[in-house]
Amino acid sequence: MQFDNKSYLFKIIMGRDKLTASIFALSNCDYIDKDEIYKELKNEGITFGVKDQEIDTFSMNPTREPVVIAEGNPPVPGKDGYMEVLFGKGPQGIPDNVEDAVDFRETSTIVSVEAEAQLVEVYPPVYGIEGMAVTGEVVSSPKPRVITLKAGKGVRIDEEGSRAFALVDGRPWIKDAGLTKVINCDPVYVHNSDVDIKTGNLRFTGDVKITGNVCEAMEVHVSGNVEIQGLVTMARIVSGGKLIVYGNVISSQLRAGIIFPGAKKLGFMFLDINTELQNLNTALDQLSKMNVIDFSVMDFGRVVLGLLDSRFKNIRPLIKNIQTFIGNKPSAEIPQEIVDAIGMLSCFTGLKQLNKEMFDNVLKEIGGALDLLNKNSEHSGGSILVKSALSCMIQSSGSVNVTGQGCVNTNITAGGSVSIRGSFKGGEILSEGHVDINELGSSLGAPPVVRVAAGSTVKIRKAYEGSIIQVGKRRVTLTREMDSFRARLNKDDQLEIY
Repeated sequence: MQFDNKSYLFKIIMGRDKLTASIFALSNCDYIDKDEIYKELKNEGITFGVKDQEIDTFSMNPTREPVVIAEGNPPVPGKDGYMEVLFGKGPQGIPDNVEDAVDFRETSTIVSVEAEAQLVEVYPPVYGIEGMAVTGEVVSSPKPRVITLKAGKGVRIDEEGSRAFALVDGRPWIKDAGLTKVINCDPVYVHNSDVDIKTGNLRFTGDVKITGNVCEAMEVHVSGNVEIQGLVTMARIVSGGKLIVYGNVISSQLRAGIIFPGAKKLGFMFLDINTELQNLNTALDQLSKMNVIDFSVMDFGRVVLGLLDSRFKNIRPLIKNIQTFIGNKPSAEIPQEIVDAIGMLSCFTGLKQLNKEMFDNVLKEIGGALDLLNKNSEHSGGSILVKSALSCMIQSSGSVNVTGQGCVNTNITAGGSVSIRGSFKGGEILSEGHVDINELGSSLGAPPVVRVAAGSTVKIRKAYEGSIIQVGKRRVTLTREMDSFRARLNKDDQLEIY
């Protein structure tokens, strides 16, 4: 503190953070010796950021208002590390504008991912720059926050500890433990209510257990196994694995995997078309990169059609063959994804204008259909188990088991065996395995049809007149009621009933 022989003339105050020092006069005066000011600064240990110009001004014109005469360098703060969540958040509910609401059933917010999908990524912090106090001391920058990842169930963390990946198909979720984030992926999602208009359609990558019913006009589409404890009424259930319904199924479509006559052949046909279209796409990219063709000037569709007539003559016959193939199949037997993909191939006939966006969409749809066929051919464990079925369409890549009263007016297509503990009245069974039915047909209504592959056997405990049984290409219509018999082809390729 500086003073003369009579009184204090000024006072220097240092800021609490030591980043500034200010001076003010203690009483009215016309002049203060600046050497005394510098001496007091030295006494206070203020050595950095001294403002000589401000000291000169204050010395000639002292003021009782504080004047900053020394200023340090504040530290530059860094940035905290942060985590980016990469898995989606699902639909955001019903649009504000009702006219934009295409389907009120597509309002589910359940998030699911496939195995090996990246779930999150952590970015490191950016450290700040140290500052300098007016005393010459180093002022540290605030330490930024560092996010740490920890692997929970169904998740792996990479070697750098910055990315998390799903090990299984399922529902990802994050447990927030402060700066530690525990990433999980549950392979089974438990839906503790009905699937109805309130919940929206249920779509999930993984396994699903539904404790309630699946209500009218709703859809459940799951890549893994599905277990439904309640009823299924006028709904559509698609499962990539096992499908179990403990209640009754009424006027609904059930599918476990992809199974229909000629599915394997269709897979090969899709493979051929996909290969040719990818080669065509590569040729188009090369023509563009080599400046042979400028698509901003030339019509994209005409270029493609020209290549189909010259270098890629196989594409149109392949498209015609697959369209003919699917045209001979009942539309109900073919998954809609396959039908849509084949329908898009019509853009190569020249009847519609073809552009680059349309071409890319065709590649995407054909590739998706091929992946669907391949994926389901690999998962032969698909099966369906229901209590009973009324007016239903049931498709399974594996077996079908009906454990209750049986089926009425229901069509069953199975890649494996079919077992019906009760009765099968009306409808048709198409099986590549064996068929075992307790009671076939009835005295009223349309007669049922049971068709199996040539090497399979049909076992019936009771069958009514009019029931039709076909093994391979051999068919017989029962002319009387029969008890406990089997039907199969003998060595001479003749249908035997014994």
